[in-house]
Amino acid sequence: MSPTGLPVILLVPGAFGTPEGFGPLLPYLSEADYVTHPGPYPSCNPVDPATTTCEKDIAFLRDNVLLPLLEQQKDVVVLAHSYGGVVAGGAVKNLDKQTREAEGHATGVVGLIYIAGNITLENESLSQAVGGSHPPFIKIDKPSKGLAVIEPAMEVLYSDCDPALGSEFAKHMNPHSLLAFATPATAPGWADKAFDGRRAYIRTLKDCCNPSWLQDSWLEKSKVQWDVIDFETGHMPFVSQPKALAATIVRLANAFKTS
Repeated sequence: MSPTGLPVILLVPGAFGTPEGFGPLLPYLSEADYVTHPGPYPSCNPVDPATTTCEKDIAFLRDNVLLPLLEQQKDVVVLAHSYGGVVAGGAVKNLDKQTREAEGHATGVVGLIYIAGNITLENESLSQAVGGSHPPFIKIDKPSKGLAVIEPAMEVLYSDCDPALGSEFAKHMNPHSLLAFATPATAPGWADKAFDGRRAYIRTLKDCCNPSWLQDSWLEKSKVQWDVIDFETGHMPFVSQPKALAATIVRLANAFKTS
């Protein structure tokens, strides 16, 4: 655990984004004594998009980020945004506190918080989860073959944010591997009973990227219970309402710690 005895919050970004994009949240989480840790994965701005599958994203987050944190005797709350939910879902499989303790370990993943998170089943790809085709704002083979970008990013992702900050938001956006969207996810940890009472979903009701009806369909498909909290925001509440979102995250993380 962190020096405060609180779990570390692992920040897993959505597609096209970086952990640094969560920046507006950090002062508020720090005020509550929470330490955060970045949770990147290789399909964002990849060296070779032809090799960056969803399964490799999951393995990278698990082996290079999550397990090292747990081995440092830190409990972890995973905060995952959009496609980050697919990656995090697979990465936490069998790393919950209950399973880890049964194996003789002192630490584990104590809770999951999804923000407009994509939910995929085992062997389901992100493309399948969103209906089988890319939405029109995903520009394929741009800036080069095998990559994609979101355009117009401001209208789709930051619809309720200050447009004057568009150039600042652009710093946290990158091309993304199309192969990661087309390849299947592994079995999700959120489906396990050990996460009962430890799953939260922040539903973004004015989302132009993952519409709320689509989020609802994912929640229903999961066949497990989530603590659903509604935010009247677009896709990036950690930018548009960071203080309110941080308060919700702290409340949830505190409950995960004590339950």
